[in-house]
Amino acid sequence: MTNSEDRIVLFIDLLGFAELTRQNPLDVEAIRQSQRPFSWTLEMIMSSQKNPLTRVFTDFHAALKFAIDMAQMRYPVTAITFSDSAFIATNQLFEAVNVAVRIIQTLLRQGIPVRAGIAHGSFAAIRFRSDVTSDGGDHAAHFLGTGVVRSHATESCGIKGIRLLVHPSAFPLLHDPKHNPEEPGDDTIRWMECSELESVNREDVQYEIAYWPSKVTAEKETWHAFQDMWSAAPDFALDHYSATADAINRMRIQRGQPGLANLRRRTLPRRTSNGL
Repeated sequence: MTNSEDRIVLFIDLLGFAELTRQNPLDVEAIRQSQRPFSWTLEMIMSSQKNPLTRVFTDFHAALKFAIDMAQMRYPVTAITFSDSAFIATNQLFEAVNVAVRIIQTLLRQGIPVRAGIAHGSFAAIRFRSDVTSDGGDHAAHFLGTGVVRSHATESCGIKGIRLLVHPSAFPLLHDPKHNPEEPGDDTIRWMECSELESVNREDVQYEIAYWPSKVTAEKETWHAFQDMWSAAPDFALDHYSATADAINRMRIQRGQPGLANLRRRTLPRRTSNGL
């Protein structure tokens, strides 16, 4: 049994959710129906797509569930999801990174921005309780640990954009073959330094995970979706998209692709690849 002092904790947060909630009506019935997709009618589908709050909330939780279900087929995972965020604990660093990358890539293609932090530390799930009556309910999720505190602090350290940030407690594990397999493969973690200006932050976060897809078609689709998000973003969020574009550019350069002089271009340069 893994000691509670030796866990990798991922915290992932849906960006802009508070503003989205203020600007759109809460359609509880549509959100409930989203949990039973095979019962949807065409009218329900069309209605949910018209309400950005319903679409973003349901797609966020669907992506979380899919990534967690896929991970649990391979290794132990503890997941605690909330309204617009989730804590996910694993035993090895690459396991948490795999979950995070799958979620970020899925949501980026759907035009939904998230940011995540990964930390190493203690994690203990103590008690979960839900008591629902006809006119109310009492729900409790009791969990704690340094991994919880550190991962949340990493996500909110001040670095902007759609990022997968690494707390200083987890950085040494990137050099540990148990946590980051040396043999190149799907479990190998690609990481890089944050930009020079970003390296001065509240939690001394210096590194991030490179989540950008490597295959040509996936990269093309994701870039188009990201540019659509950027074009539709309100003025107060533009710096987040600029920071994201800069990070994506550095991820591409790390993979041997040419740097982009214009981060607002709609199409990426043609490249030769065996990827689909």
